[in-house]
Formats: sequence, C-alpha cells, structure tokens
Amino acid sequence: MKKYFLSLVALCVALPALAATDPFAREFADTSWKKTAGELAIQAGGRLKPLDTFAREGVELLTGGKSFKINDGKKKDSLEILLSLAFEPQVWQEIQFIEVPDNVIRKDLGLAADRKHFSPGELMKSSRLMALFQDMDAKLKAGEKLDPYYQGVQRMANQMGFLQELITGRSLRLVPPTPEQFSTSDAWLGFEKFSDEQKLRFALMAAGFTSDKPEIQGKLGEYIAKFKEAAVVNNPKLYPPERDMSLETHFNNLHPFRWAWILSLTAALLLSIGFYGESRYWYYGGMAAFVGSFLFQIYGFALRCYISGHPPVTNMYESVIWVAFGCMLFGFILESVYRKRIIALGSLVFGTIALIVADNVSGAVDGSIHPLEPVLRNNMWLTIHVLTITLGYAAFALSMILGNMGVGQWVVFGKESKELPNRQLAFFAYRAVQVGVILLAAGTILGGVWADYSWGRFWGWDPKETWALIALLGYLALIHARFRGMVGPFGFLVGCVTAFLGVVMAWYGVNFVLGAGLHSYGFGSGGVTYVATYCAIQLLFLAAAAWQRSMVRKRAAQA
Repeated sequence: MKKYFLSLVALCVALPALAATDPFAREFADTSWKKTAGELAIQAGGRLKPLDTFAREGVELLTGGKSFKINDGKKKDSLEILLSLAFEPQVWQEIQFIEVPDNVIRKDLGLAADRKHFSPGELMKSSRLMALFQDMDAKLKAGEKLDPYYQGVQRMANQMGFLQELITGRSLRLVPPTPEQFSTSDAWLGFEKFSDEQKLRFALMAAGFTSDKPEIQGKLGEYIAKFKEAAVVNNPKLYPPERDMSLETHFNNLHPFRWAWILSLTAALLLSIGFYGESRYWYYGGMAAFVGSFLFQIYGFALRCYISGHPPVTNMYESVIWVAFGCMLFGFILESVYRKRIIALGSLVFGTIALIVADNVSGAVDGSIHPLEPVLRNNMWLTIHVLTITLGYAAFALSMILGNMGVGQWVVFGKESKELPNRQLAFFAYRAVQVGVILLAAGTILGGVWADYSWGRFWGWDPKETWALIALLGYLALIHARFRGMVGPFGFLVGCVTAFLGVVMAWYGVNFVLGAGLHSYGFGSGGVTYVATYCAIQLLFLAAAAWQRSMVRKRAAQA
C-alpha cells in the first residue's frame, strides 16, 4: 500500500500543474539518432534489453499501444514518448495519455465516460483513486484472485508506479556501472552512481533531445553514441554485445508475426477465390503466400529464441503464435498429401485469427519477453513437454475448423455441399485428431515425468494436469465412437468442435479463469468475456446446425 501512496505523492511533486506545452512542437531534421538510442542497453524486467524494447513495453502499459497521437494528431513512436516523459515530465501534466479502458472504473473515479485516455492531473484529482488502491492491496495480501474490475485497478497502479519511476529516473537503469551493482540491480536507483563521464554524456543527451535549436538537435546522435561509448568503457564485461541489442531492435521493427498474418490472410483470400475460379493460378498464388507466411514465422521464432534463450512457449502470447504455426504446418502437410484446398484454407483461417489476436490483444496476450521461472529453466523438458502439448492443441484446432466448415453448411445452406461432403471433411478432421491425440498423450506423459523431476511426484491432479487429461479423454472417446460406428460424419464433425472446448479450458481456462495449481507461472488475466462468448456462440452454432439437419431429414422422410 505504501508504494502506491508514494507513487501518487511523487507524481504530485514531479508533475507540477504547469501550463502544458506540446512536447513534440520541435521537429528533428535528422532522426538517425533513434537507431542508436534504441540500441542502448537497459536493465529492466529482470534482463538486459535495448531501450527500444523498454520504451515499447512502457508506452504500451501507459497508453495501450506502442505509439500514440499527441495533441495535433501526429503519431509519435514509443521511443520519443518515453524520452520526452523522462526528460521533460512537466509538460505531460495535462496531456491525456494514460489509458483507463474499464468504463466501470472510469465511473467510480468520476472520469469522463466518453473517452479512455486521461492526464495524470485528472487521475490524481480523483478522491477515490487511493481507496481503490487500498482495496486492491488488501485483496492481494489476503491471497484473493482479483476479478476483472480489480485487475483493471492493478493495471492503473502499475501505470502510476511506472510513470513515477520513469520521471524520477529510477527505472532508466541504463547500464549498471559496476559488477557489484549489477548483481544487486534492484538497489541500483537513479543516475547518482553513474561515472562522472556518463553523467556528462547523459546530460548532453537530454539537452539534445529537449532543445529546439537545430545545432544542438543535430548533435543528438553524437551525444547518444558518446554516452554508449562511456558506458562500454566503464564496464566492458557486463555491457551486452552490440549484436544482441541490434537483433532485438530489428525484431521489434520488423514485426515478423504481423507480416505472417498479413501473408496468411492473403493466402486464405486467394484460396477462397480459387474455389470459384477456373484458373489454378489462384491456388498457386495462395500456396506461395502460405509459404511466405511460414518463412516469416520461422524467422520470427528464430529471433525470439535467440533473444530469450529458450523455446517460444513460456507464456500465452508464445503459445498462441506457436499453436497458429502448428495448425498451419499440419494443414500444409495434409494439403500436400490430399491436394484439397479446403485443408489449407481451414488451417489458414485459424492461424490468421490466432496471429491477429496475438498481435493486437496486448491486454491478455502480452508479447514481452520475460526471464523464465526457476521451474522452467530446463530447456530440454520445456521443449519436449510444452512444444508437444501445444502442437497437439494445433492439430485439434485444425479438426475444429474443419468441423465448423462441415457443420456450417447445414446452418447456411440447409444441406451439405457436393464439393465438400461431410464424409470427406470428417476424414480430414479424423487425420488431424489422430495426430493431436498422439501428441497430447505423449506431452501429458512427458509432463508427468518432468513433474516427478521438478516436484517429486508424477501425477497430483493439479488443475492443469486434470484438464489436459480431460481433453485427451474427450478425443479418445470421439475416436472410439467413430471406430464403433456410434457417430457418422456429421456427428464426428460436431464432436471435433465440442471436444475443442476442452482444449480451450486446458489451454486458457485453467490459467486465466481458475488461476489455481502448481502451474502458476502460466497464470494471467483478461479476455475472459471474449473466450466465454466464443464458447457460447460455438454451442449455439452446433445446436442450430443439428436442428436444421433434423428438420431437413424430417421433411425428406415425410415427402
């Protein structure tokens, strides 16, 4: 509780109610300094990262996006915003940039209901803010799981704390000066422990950024380069390799997974047109875009693995993009075997949606790279267990999409298509389910072996373990029902869609809804309403298809 109070007090002191001016009234004739500044090493979030990454994460926390339009509508990137907040905080007092998306919280704080961004001055004037922080703090101390409302309050507390840390300089840990201070980085605050040369270079950097004189602005890149040079000279062993910083900023600027979903969406559109066009060039064009999407994903995974030092499956963001990749991979393989463009199209539909969600829903799917929890610091087990489990989810996702395509024909047309009969779609979905069952079973068993290695027991009915088993048993029951002739093609497709709800619970629900068990490193918040809505719509969709099909069969029997 004390830290939230101190944050508010510090903000009141550091952001005096001055007449706000536009922090971006100046225009830099030369913006080459951004690359040099973005690659400065900073200690934050438990790891060394480039200032560019720190700026993107911080500005996204404050504003809800990695860029923001200031006053005149000009969009400014995260690096400019962060440096302006750090070097000239007084001008931000009345600028509306702090995002408060929850309308209930806005109402309780007495804020305007018709906008989502507010100035620090507006927030600090609310007499209810500290009371909300106190309530949230009491819940956390009591070990309660925060509901969506108090998750929003917690995000506000993080925003205010980050802003206070930034404007007082404590969060700008630009290169630890000595090995001893690096090992106790949490105690390393502010710039008072910089070397004298670093202090001088930093002052010049701040002057170059805030000045409106072209001759000083023009030297900003030189000032930043000199600051970095002084930092390296002061501690050459601990300063990270320049290649690491440049690769991470390259990853940030390239957005490989964004290009991946753009190409996969293009591929899906071309293949869809190919269903109605006679030319095979639609198909070839679609598959070429498909391959292009693959290449961007592979390149993105390679960069992310190099930056983080571990496989890309340690949080929800990474699992979403990995499952998207796996679904498209299985779709591509099955498409290569059976040459039915519906398989490729189905995998592209799921993969594109998943990649778009990962790229845009930062509230629930955080793409930041964080250090691993101690229990996960075994790349062998992390790779073979988690990658196997999530690849199983990917295969089931493909069967779910094919199931929806078959079931949807009854809802839309009142009959199954001659070109894509339920029997054919059920066969392709069955192949995907077979792959998924093998992978999920293997991943579950491997998880038990890892649990014995880490926690001293093979199985403990932990919620994550239990729901993984439930999902596996659901698909085994579906395969058994098909083998015994208990369900036909339509019933199998319905089962593929229904069984995937168990995967949703094991994948998302345990971490974001239950939030209990030993797998606490995977817990998160956000998106519950959207996922619950998807599940409800999916069930209603199945019910509508079953009713439509029964009515068609009933009329056919009466005819």
